[in-house]
Amino acid sequence: MPDGEKDGGLERVIFHVDLDAFFVEVERQNDATLVGKPVVIGGLGPRGVVATASYEAREFGVHSAQATAVARRLCPQAIFMRGSLDLYREVSKKFMEVLRSYSPVVVPVSVDEAYLDMTGTERLYGMPMEAARTIKRMVRDELGLPASIGIGPSKLVAKVSTEHAKPDGIFQVQPDEVEAFFAPQPVRNLPGIGPKAGEELARLRIATLGELANAPDGPLRRALGPNNADHVKRRAKGIDNAPLRERTKAKSISAETTFETDVSSRSELERVLKRLSERVGTRLRKSGQLARNASIKLRYGDFTTITRQRTFPVPGDGDQLIYDAAHAVLVTAMRQRGDAIRLLGVGVSGLGEQAAQLSLLDDNPLADSGMSEAIDSIRDRFGSGSISRGSV
Repeated sequence: MPDGEKDGGLERVIFHVDLDAFFVEVERQNDATLVGKPVVIGGLGPRGVVATASYEAREFGVHSAQATAVARRLCPQAIFMRGSLDLYREVSKKFMEVLRSYSPVVVPVSVDEAYLDMTGTERLYGMPMEAARTIKRMVRDELGLPASIGIGPSKLVAKVSTEHAKPDGIFQVQPDEVEAFFAPQPVRNLPGIGPKAGEELARLRIATLGELANAPDGPLRRALGPNNADHVKRRAKGIDNAPLRERTKAKSISAETTFETDVSSRSELERVLKRLSERVGTRLRKSGQLARNASIKLRYGDFTTITRQRTFPVPGDGDQLIYDAAHAVLVTAMRQRGDAIRLLGVGVSGLGEQAAQLSLLDDNPLADSGMSEAIDSIRDRFGSGSISRGSV
């Protein structure tokens, strides 16, 4: 539906709600001495990556996805923390519950942000700005956290608006203001324009969304590809036809870790492989699907990266099933190349619902699945580190 078009006679009103410096603010709830100080949360080792930085740290150039080593050089006085993933997940659940109390259509994007369809809610919560203030107060009262809210006639406009609301503010763009609002924005403000696309546009001397929207088709298509160029030009004008709905189920699920120093110890790799297999298995069971294949990803010290896959005897979702297949592939890969490993990943693919009754002659994965579900329940109640399968 184009921006400004009415949904059943009503102007579309989409909220994008983003918790500011989420991990940092949750830690400050538990430790008031962190308030007002530069705080960086993420990996602490030499290959660690920043997950979240407080606004005090951002003033020194620290940002998410940055190498922790770089962040330490930019802001050596910052407090560096590994973080508490279980705590963040718990707070995230409460955050989504708050949002669902205001709209039946809530689409989570990550643990700390979501879209809400607030179309036609004026009689309940007032005009959009008033409703946004109400939601912000609720988030603050229930969770003690600051939130920024962008408001627009589409997901795209609401998302870009949120950057103008930060930190802890509200920013609304009306349907008839969209193109004028987008025109002066830097091209990197458009979701989907990454570093590579940004470099290509810079070569064409395109710096703003207005310039991008009016760029000649030929050079743009050569730089970005014909289909992508047309799509990007529409979005540069603020045109977004995407419906607000939950993302489709993933085609694969994976988890990986980068070691602080390259690892050649088979026992250490097996220990990490087991932990990653359990993490993938938990997510697989929560998706309600079964997998047909398991794979591993290996990156060596020279950055050579390989993936290897193995098919299960029957589809399943148990931790042991995933580990056994991944372990067999790992052993084979280590025989072929014995170099130390920089990164190890585990994944499952071929996801789908169980479509047929299992044969009594097959290896029945239900026992493994049942045991894994029992472990999930214990972890949900007592934390991810409360229980783990033993090793033979």
